Amino acid sequence: MVNTLPYLNFIPAYVLIGISILIFFVGKAVPKISRLPVTVFFIFILCIAFMMEGAGSGSQVLFFNMIQIDSFSRLYNQLFFLVILSTVLMMSNSEEIDSDLRWENYGLLSTICLGMMFMVSSKHLLMTVVGIELVSLPSYLLVAMNKKNPASKEAALKYVLFGSFATGIMLYGMSFLFGLTGSLTFEGLWNGLSGYHILGSPIYFLAIFMTLGGIAFKISAVPFHFWTPDAYQAAPTPITAFLSCAPKVAGLALLMRFFAVLLPEQSEQMGVFISIVAMLTMTLGNFAALKQTDIKRLLAYSSISHAGFLLMGVAVMNDAGRQVVFFYIPIYLLMNLGAFMAIIYLSKGTNFQIDSYKGMIYKKPLLVVSLAVCMFSLAGIPPFAGFIGKLYLFKVVIEKEMFLLAIVAGINSVVSLYYYVYVLKVMIIDKDITPEIEFKGKPATIAFVASCAVPLVFFGIYWVPLLDWASKVVLFQ
Repeated sequence: MVNTLPYLNFIPAYVLIGISILIFFVGKAVPKISRLPVTVFFIFILCIAFMMEGAGSGSQVLFFNMIQIDSFSRLYNQLFFLVILSTVLMMSNSEEIDSDLRWENYGLLSTICLGMMFMVSSKHLLMTVVGIELVSLPSYLLVAMNKKNPASKEAALKYVLFGSFATGIMLYGMSFLFGLTGSLTFEGLWNGLSGYHILGSPIYFLAIFMTLGGIAFKISAVPFHFWTPDAYQAAPTPITAFLSCAPKVAGLALLMRFFAVLLPEQSEQMGVFISIVAMLTMTLGNFAALKQTDIKRLLAYSSISHAGFLLMGVAVMNDAGRQVVFFYIPIYLLMNLGAFMAIIYLSKGTNFQIDSYKGMIYKKPLLVVSLAVCMFSLAGIPPFAGFIGKLYLFKVVIEKEMFLLAIVAGINSVVSLYYYVYVLKVMIIDKDITPEIEFKGKPATIAFVASCAVPLVFFGIYWVPLLDWASKVVLFQ
């Protein structure tokens, strides 16, 4: 008889499954239930799940050695709950999403969250596929739900095509790995590959690189980044903010767990590969962002470049790198979510051209100042938290003697400063000669952006609490 008691460690996932089923099938099937305050109910469930994860302890292998519950997965799951909570608040302040679709939207977000939880806990290729597809399929629908932009349907179709392509490559690579090793667990794969005379051969690298295609797709890493600008530009802004944060974080966590059981000779090879991908990703993202005139498209390329920076921590292939990635991720979430919330207020769901923000400092000074903090932090300017996050990334890379990666990252940090400062220059220095626009946004929107900016200043000066939190991110404990 199977002992079900250990499975209580995975209660937050069960809760989210129940919420998904409830919202999808009960929300529209039961008459008049749509009148209930679903937003309040959904936020309450997220808070309960957050506390459940915080109360967990120890390490447990579940579902026939396919899932690993540990401090690593719990802390990442808590971040997912916080991001979804922020997304819900954004959706309630956005004109781009039909309020009649709240039940469906929250159901889709619940399903994505479940998929991300599977991704960060997975230690088996089949569970990896399940997690990635649980994230991808609802994301396609959310991108298409922009009632203000007809192009969202086209962008969603491109997203589907690229996603299907990446999944096909990933599954083909997994078939190679299973054929070579006879195992689907991460540990079994690497141990099996180490015993072959093909270690370091073309078929060895081909199988691994193809398998990583689906993960690279979620991270928006080169060469699986092509979907990002169109999807981010056409999707509702709250969904753009969500996609730029949560699935990317889940992909990075999955990547770190996948490489956690490497042998020394494999670690060196994979570290070189990840560092090359990181350099290509940050370089393409930054240089493509230089010529953008649409703020959402600019931030899309910015998110690609930050994926490259976060891959720096993955490339070192050790606990220090994994902890630095987690240290930087909350900072990245604050910067990105704050910037997108400001865009929701300023653009009113229709105009995302950067030139339309001229003279905004005179109309909404607190919002622009808060956005400036987020932008400067994204650029890595002291004394904001983004600078500290990048500083620790550079530290672990230099300690690993990856000097080329550090040099390329330094050059990209300088390049990124140009397009971030350009946005602020338009808002603060340029004069607005158009008729006065009446902003109907809620005061809560400005408060949200300010609440993101304040921690960025605080952690830029005193980051020890965040560093202590990151030190708890340990695999298999």
